[in-house]
Amino acid sequence: MNDTNLRERILCFEGGCNFRDVGGYRTHDARTVRWGMVYRTGVLTYFTENDHHALRGLGVRAICDLRRADERDREPTRWPDEQAQALCFSDGVDMPTIRALAAQQPSTAAGMFNAMVELYRLLPDWMGERIAGLFRCLAHGQAPLVVHCAAGKDRTGVAVAVLLRALGVPRDTVFEDYLLTNHSASFEAFLRTRSNAQLGLTDIHHPLLSMPPDVRDVLFSAEEAFLDAALNEIEARHGGVDRYLTHVGADREVLARVRETMLE
Repeated sequence: MNDTNLRERILCFEGGCNFRDVGGYRTHDARTVRWGMVYRTGVLTYFTENDHHALRGLGVRAICDLRRADERDREPTRWPDEQAQALCFSDGVDMPTIRALAAQQPSTAAGMFNAMVELYRLLPDWMGERIAGLFRCLAHGQAPLVVHCAAGKDRTGVAVAVLLRALGVPRDTVFEDYLLTNHSASFEAFLRTRSNAQLGLTDIHHPLLSMPPDVRDVLFSAEEAFLDAALNEIEARHGGVDRYLTHVGADREVLARVRETMLE
């Protein structure tokens, strides 16, 4: 990816966290994902007054919040345009969390890596309603749209990967987009400048910056093995992204409308 595309893709805000445009990618059939239609990011709590003019300029019509209810309560969305529709989802059952999965592993970097792989393996099933909601929102013309979780890496990474694959973006390119988190986000710097930030990963009783640095580095990183676990699970259980979407409630008509909206 050249520097010009990176400058267009990565949006910098004083209070932003991993904010990126997912447009510009080419598909297998030589179409292009439209710029300015879907933005992926992390928590929307810490924007400053200096950010508001540019944020309003994006023309966002909907905000698809992939987080849990407790995360939404602790770090509420503060978007400068009240006209943007907020989409939130119930937590459901068997909700996977990295804290619970990491507790089953040794307290080492290798243990955290294994926990992250397992988290990604579980996310497609748990996120079904959320991903279907994202697709239905796009199908109903609610774009530009922001899709986000806490860090804009894990749940957002899976949701955006499913979207790009459904649009026909090659798998290698999808991984390239996912791995941009390692280039565009400094979660440690974000946390150090916002003492109450938790990024959905912990709470005030278990501060992230108290973790051993090598364990924290794994938690903050985007690794090909993580996303690979999610996409392989979709393939193994459903036979591909299109069938997965039908299973979770985004049928062929919804997918056709999303492709019409998102591709040029």
